[in-house]
Amino acid sequence: MTAIKPTTSIALICMTLAGPAWLHAEERMRAGLWEVMSSLNGEPSGTLGNTCYTTAMVATANAPATEVKQAAEKLSTRQGCTLKEFTMDGNKMSMTKVCGAKTSVIVSTYSGDRFETVDKATQGGVTSEMRMTGKRVGECK
Repeated sequence: MTAIKPTTSIALICMTLAGPAWLHAEERMRAGLWEVMSSLNGEPSGTLGNTCYTTAMVATANAPATEVKQAAEKLSTRQGCTLKEFTMDGNKMSMTKVCGAKTSVIVSTYSGDRFETVDKATQGGVTSEMRMTGKRVGECK
């Protein structure tokens, strides 16, 4: 497994939290090997690596929406941030997170064995956009 920079950890967590509230657990986020690609402000920034998500690791993503929100709140608090908004609607999850002077609007969409997370962060009047896409590429080895 490849090490992940702390600045991308919230987007990866959002990816694992994304999914429709009405689906069964195995239909939201499937355990397995996932390949994650990223871009920053429209420029490819490469492969973040392959990550093996075990059944235990995807348990939160497959929980009811209220539990997913609680997990996002806990993560935000551990990062010294505040979760201002959180919604799950169909296959889309969105949240607004404030970390000091930085505000991030994070939207994750999940369908099948693929996901996309867009994190639009604004600080000091400057906005940046980090986009991550992922696909399940098989079973963990």
